[in-house]
Amino acid sequence: MQAVIVGCGVAGATAAMTISESAPGTEVSVYTDENHLYYPRPRLYEVISGRSEPQEIYSFPQQLYQKHGIHVYFKKVLSVDLTKKQLALQDRSKIDYDELLLSNGAHPFVPPIKGVEKQGVFTLRTIADALAIREYAKKTDKAIVIGGGLLGLEFAACLRNAGQQVEVVEINPRLLPKQLDHGAATILEDELKKLGINAVLGVKTSEILGSDAVSGVSLDNGEEFSGGLVLIAAGIRPNIDLAADAGINVNKGVIIDKYLQTSADDVYAAGDVSEFNGRIYGIIPPTVEQAKTASTNMLGKERRVYRGTIHSTTLKIGSISLISMGLVNSEGPQYEEIQKTNRQEGVYKKIVLEQGRIVGAIVLGDRKGVAAIKKLMDQEVDVTKYKDHLLEDNFDKGKITAQPARS
Repeated sequence: MQAVIVGCGVAGATAAMTISESAPGTEVSVYTDENHLYYPRPRLYEVISGRSEPQEIYSFPQQLYQKHGIHVYFKKVLSVDLTKKQLALQDRSKIDYDELLLSNGAHPFVPPIKGVEKQGVFTLRTIADALAIREYAKKTDKAIVIGGGLLGLEFAACLRNAGQQVEVVEINPRLLPKQLDHGAATILEDELKKLGINAVLGVKTSEILGSDAVSGVSLDNGEEFSGGLVLIAAGIRPNIDLAADAGINVNKGVIIDKYLQTSADDVYAAGDVSEFNGRIYGIIPPTVEQAKTASTNMLGKERRVYRGTIHSTTLKIGSISLISMGLVNSEGPQYEEIQKTNRQEGVYKKIVLEQGRIVGAIVLGDRKGVAAIKKLMDQEVDVTKYKDHLLEDNFDKGKITAQPARS
């Protein structure tokens, strides 16, 4: 069988390794339009700061791909012919496939801001982006990050570590509105200020200032901030063109079913390019789960079902540690919230219950008990009898893991 994978990000690399380990001897070919082997995107910050060079952030050395019989080609795929089961490459060659995985990821979304084409405006998605930012940052000592989501805050911390003064501009009235409630977001904002990162909230960037190069930004409330580098972190958009041009069903992403299969026979999709039940996850844990499911189903030995992934995000910036899981902004009488706050120490903990089960949690500043909370949540354990003690530091959550979930 010829298994062909488009994209060498976390989904593509995970799928390739899964196929080679599950079915030794299967011919696995990976095509990528980057000139690099798989690397975790969070480690791009090491490249910007100068702590690491590109090859040092690769997850697997070339020898490991070779050992597993995985062939990685640095060639862009231009089109997919579903009838011939063939790919057309940028060098005009044609490649046949028996099973195909689309894991060609996404690209940064750039809002229609006046002046966005100016020199000194960047997005960060690839090693090439990181190297360009690292070089340009030598020319300035002040940066502005547009977007206060997870990526925006990680970018801000990275630039701060590289010696930049940093302002974060966020259109929402609080940071991480999908991952945090108001209380946690307020504490996070305070902790970021301690690191020298200032967040300007509830405002929109109306213009990037400067003649040819960036000199600052203008906001819709009339304020202006100076800065020689602007980094846009306004989310991602799946790379759907390859699938759409082939006649595969797409919406915001490439639509997949519970087997990770697209509307085309023998074509699967996983990771940032895919859309499952109307949702694009855009984070690593579901991407890995999807890649393993898709690659297993591509082999045809068994049919594994994907039911979605509990949304879980992690942020680690300096002394700041944050984990957000499941439903954190609960509304309605069916939910009950348990909280513990120490604003002075930057600690905020919250558990959301529905009928005695944990359906969401925020842990900011103190990660004690996170693993136990996640386990209770995953296993749908009824914690009603223990709910008043769940956030106590010395409470042994392990003693309730054996309790059965509600029927």
